[in-house]
Amino acid sequence: MRIKNIFSTLLIVVMMFTLAGCNTADETGNNANGSGKNNSDTINIKLAGQSPEDHPSTQALYDFAEKVNEKTDGRVKIKVYPANQLGDYTTVFEEVGRGTIEMALIGLPGNQDKRLELIFTPYMVSSYEGIEERYGPDSYVFNKIQEITDELGVKLLAFHANGFGGVGTSKEINNLLDLGSDKDILLRTAPLDVFQQPMKDIGFRTVTIPFADLYTALQTGSADGWAGGEPSLNYFGFRDVINYFYQTNDFFNADSFLINSEVYESFSEEDRLVINEAATELMNNSFETAKNYDEKYRNLLEEKGIEVIEFSEEELDQIAEFVRENTWPKLEDSLGDGIIDSLTKELK
Repeated sequence: MRIKNIFSTLLIVVMMFTLAGCNTADETGNNANGSGKNNSDTINIKLAGQSPEDHPSTQALYDFAEKVNEKTDGRVKIKVYPANQLGDYTTVFEEVGRGTIEMALIGLPGNQDKRLELIFTPYMVSSYEGIEERYGPDSYVFNKIQEITDELGVKLLAFHANGFGGVGTSKEINNLLDLGSDKDILLRTAPLDVFQQPMKDIGFRTVTIPFADLYTALQTGSADGWAGGEPSLNYFGFRDVINYFYQTNDFFNADSFLINSEVYESFSEEDRLVINEAATELMNNSFETAKNYDEKYRNLLEEKGIEVIEFSEEELDQIAEFVRENTWPKLEDSLGDGIIDSLTKELK
């Protein structure tokens, strides 16, 4: 009888361990090791975006998710979370590094590594004709950013082009091309050297105002204008408080398409190839989309009664050369790692 009780006890213990093993996967279908695989070997991926639902970058993410699902025969299922649903870009970048969010299309946060501000270096390119060469997978910018993100446990898959930046103001700038002279304009810039310094050198007085307070600042006259946004951002956010938009092309706004390094390496070689090809297609399509998007929203700004000022290729080259000569040397210490020297050599 005692032996029978011992066998019964052992049987119960074995059953308990068996049940515990079957329940290691969490409710989302992810295993306890965080691999993102469920019991049917489906890989579930969260893809965070920062743009609104109808923005081209968000639509590109839906298209990417659909193609990956189709070409992996449903092995890789990607759910898109647009409009900062999973947090702002600084939070999301950290979570991608940890692997709690697997993928993201976001701006790069310089607070993680100052060198990431390379992506916003003014006048790396001044027209669409040079975009692919400057930002493509064989470019210095792409490979340097990938080197930096690798150190942070994040792999760069591609860039997504959003468009060229410009200057939106409430009052007219009469001497913008008189480079270095005072513009009599108080301009809000982001609190980064890559945004502030070129505007100072061109001749603007700059002020740092939280982006959330910028509308009110323009409305009350605490700032006369702002730099750092492409036509769409000026239209969606500030069309009621600006009267002029200057397409200065001072920087090219490109978000980064990222994936946690360990998650990427956990894919089969076949699935990695699918993801790489879909990411490259997303990037290539964005170059043309961004150009059309800029033009569309310049037209919409004009329809709202805002005067849009565009510059000739020669005038843009004039501004670009001035900034490269006067501003870039001042960014050497800020960016470090020989970045400005490498950019200068690549341009030559």
